Amino acid sequence: MTSAFATLFTVLKIAVTIPPSSATPERSFNKLKMIKSRLRTKTVGSRLESLLILSCENDVKIDPDKVIANFAIKSGTVVM
Repeated sequence: MTSAFATLFTVLKIAVTIPPSSATPERSFNKLKMIKSRLRTKTVGSRLESLLILSCENDVKIDPDKVIANFAIKSGTVVM
């Protein structure tokens, strides 16, 4: 079936991947607008990106003990 209608199948695959609304990108831009205020205009891109991810993904639970242990492993410090 896909070989007979290859172009149509490709168009349908593309159409299915397009989001039905622009709510998520708009929400992200609103968060960016709040984070990048006039006081933070000189914030570098990597820090701004990290702040935006923290702001948008604030419902993700983070275990502080795992973060400390991971940091200690990467820095070569022994954790008790």
